Amino acid sequence: MQSRLTRRAFLTTAGALPFAARATSGVRAQSAGADVVVIGGDPAALAAVYRLTRAAGLRVVLVDDVPAWRPAPAPAPSAIAALPPFARGHQVCFDSWRDLGNPGWGYEDVLPSFKRLEKYEGGASEYRGADGPLSVVHCWDPHALHRAFLLASVSGGFQQDSRHDFNGPRSQSFAGYYQKAALDDGPHTFEAAFLAPARTAGLTVVSGAVTRVVMEKGRAVGVEVSRGATSEVVRAARGVLVCAEPVRAAQILMLSGIGPADHLKAVGVPVVADRAGVGGNLHDQQAVALRWRALEPALGLPESTVTAGMFTVSLNASPPDLQMDYLDPRAAGGPLLGIDVILVQPTSRGDVRLASANPQAAPVVRVNGLTTEADVTALVQGVRLARFIAASPQLDRLRGDETADTAAAVPLAALQALVKQAARPRAHAAGTCAMGRASDATAVVDATLAVHGVQGLRVAGTAVMPVVVNAPPAAASLMIGDRAADFLLAGSAARA
Repeated sequence: MQSRLTRRAFLTTAGALPFAARATSGVRAQSAGADVVVIGGDPAALAAVYRLTRAAGLRVVLVDDVPAWRPAPAPAPSAIAALPPFARGHQVCFDSWRDLGNPGWGYEDVLPSFKRLEKYEGGASEYRGADGPLSVVHCWDPHALHRAFLLASVSGGFQQDSRHDFNGPRSQSFAGYYQKAALDDGPHTFEAAFLAPARTAGLTVVSGAVTRVVMEKGRAVGVEVSRGATSEVVRAARGVLVCAEPVRAAQILMLSGIGPADHLKAVGVPVVADRAGVGGNLHDQQAVALRWRALEPALGLPESTVTAGMFTVSLNASPPDLQMDYLDPRAAGGPLLGIDVILVQPTSRGDVRLASANPQAAPVVRVNGLTTEADVTALVQGVRLARFIAASPQLDRLRGDETADTAAAVPLAALQALVKQAARPRAHAAGTCAMGRASDATAVVDATLAVHGVQGLRVAGTAVMPVVVNAPPAAASLMIGDRAADFLLAGSAARA
């Protein structure tokens, strides 16, 4: 069985610099100058350092950013069955980024990075890669519930294909079994795939809480890292790459003087670059969980690594704006069957702001989920569709009644109230440092991920997505990190 490696376990076992003494020595080792400093927290950081450490002679430091206010991360899944789908998103998602003023971000542009990152068990093809570091596999051990869901989807007017490639250009209206990042009989973590080889290639890892990007004459020259009562600066000769998750990325930029000028002045942060879009455009995918009583034939089914589901549209959306995940009793957490209805293309927007100039203070986050009529309507349509599929005769011997907490919501007004009350964010936030033209006040970075108005500073990961992809965003985030490394190595900047 593959050794399962969590982020913290890797940082210990791989000899990465821990929180105290060795971290300090690691910073001193960079006094002669690192070439690139990467601030971690988003999957993009791992893909970026993997690619950067393959450049001959390049000295790379990854800051393992651990702000005091952030809750401890949930344990990584230890079984393939619990892994999320590994799905890139529909090609229209990337074409829309390009059409929003980001040349080079259409589907055909980003496809080479997707292929370069993966080792797909089906082998290389026009759309898939076979020589990359991350193992991506199909799950081939469905049980009766998974097969019944596919047949039930057909009765709802969808196509079903247990071998459908959700990482092809189109993922719409096929019910199938998701691919996952797995190797042998266990999860293939991003840390094992990208961070471990980067460490072997010479990556230095420094642990602590980032307090700011150090700016000199409008240029990013390093990163200040705090460990308790002490702070040190990791210098960067070639550039700084912020690959923190979206809320944290916005906070770091604002603490560094990059953001809405009025807000920065109000909290006492000197303004380096007035970019109104920093911290705006925050959005997160939203999910409503529906559950049905599992009948006896569903309770004795064998274990399986499969997660069945599909991507579809609520009304006339393009790309698909709904994801449906079908859960067996093990995944549903009891003698239940489930369908998670996920709004993957929300239109509601929130923001992130500093509570104060104190780097240790948690930022003020307003997700504002389901504040648009379109989002509520989409989830209502998703609930209706999930119920229609669940009522299919193919599931009759396996499925009992819908649970009381949702079953009574049938009229439109009751359904609207249900989704507003029951929807939960998926922790798939995006958009706080969005890509766009310099003339767009809401944009933070250009098409090469360089921060508008600042030299030597880039942002990568889900934070730069103008609109989140219509799938779990980790795969697309890895692609963005890979491309960020290319831009940094090329030293290019698009100033549209």
